[in-house]
Amino acid sequence: MQPDPWAGQQPDHKQPEAVMMGNVSEQPSVLGQQMGMPGQVIMVQQPSSAAKVIGVLVIISGCLGVMSGLMSIVDSLSYSSVVIPLVLAILGLAGSAASVLGGYWMTEYQRRGVQLVLITVLVGFITASASTLVLDDIMLEELDNGNMTQEDYDATQGFMAVLGGIVIAVSAVCYGICGLIVAIPLMSANGGLDDSSLFSSF
Repeated sequence: MQPDPWAGQQPDHKQPEAVMMGNVSEQPSVLGQQMGMPGQVIMVQQPSSAAKVIGVLVIISGCLGVMSGLMSIVDSLSYSSVVIPLVLAILGLAGSAASVLGGYWMTEYQRRGVQLVLITVLVGFITASASTLVLDDIMLEELDNGNMTQEDYDATQGFMAVLGGIVIAVSAVCYGICGLIVAIPLMSANGGLDDSSLFSSF
């Protein structure tokens, strides 16, 4: 009997096929990424639609403000002291028109649109507060011009002071909420806003 040349071992072509155990994963392995092998996955998220939705709401609100501002200008002409009411009405009209532009920029995902609308919110609060602070001056001019009696002027002093405080407090809350809503795209991690800015030149 001839000796076994393979010494009891099977040649390579006769070795049983290796059975690979385990689950096939679709995720690239860490080893493959370290070795520079293809398969790296880059996740790209769509930008949030918050800027576009809020921008549309701002445009609608701004258009209503423009119409209200035009009516305020017409109403201010009926006062004997035209200057103060007219100035406040023009400021309100300008702020509303600027908010329409800012809202349009927001729908285009421009950061400067958010900044402009926030400025108009601040101007709107200042205008609303100023209108209550100068109301006493307007009434005093009406008294001097004979359009109001002294009794009526005295009777409305306490009421107007309370009303002015309430108007300022309510305006602060309302404009504060509006400012927070407008700033949502700035606070969002996926707001999708560009790098444009109203203050880039400063």
